[in-house]
Amino acid sequence: MEQRNIIEWSEHSEYRELTIPSGEIWMSESELVDLFGVFIPKLRNTIQTLYKEELVKPYETERTIKQSRNLYLTVYNMELVLLLAFRLNSYQARAVRKELMVRIERDHKPFEVIFTNVGRKQFQ
Repeated sequence: MEQRNIIEWSEHSEYRELTIPSGEIWMSESELVDLFGVFIPKLRNTIQTLYKEELVKPYETERTIKQSRNLYLTVYNMELVLLLAFRLNSYQARAVRKELMVRIERDHKPFEVIFTNVGRKQFQ
């Protein structure tokens, strides 16, 4: 059985905190249901919609891992988790979106885009 990183809610006496570990994220359906506070059919339908709309491909975002001798588990990567966070409409999904945006804004480093003209024609 291989080690996986998952995003989860840490329960404290007065509040809940979202824990996002470093490293690759791979989460099962039951872990995603707990994270986003939705039921399995809603989660599955949303994942199928993302595949149908070709926002992601199954071969890019999911894999099957062996848990025990005859038990296999389908897990989904961080790209799909991010898409689900912005696609699902639940209190917990909104909290995940908010926390992700806070972390992106906090860790954002400015960058510059430089255009160069190496041909004969000028930019129009």
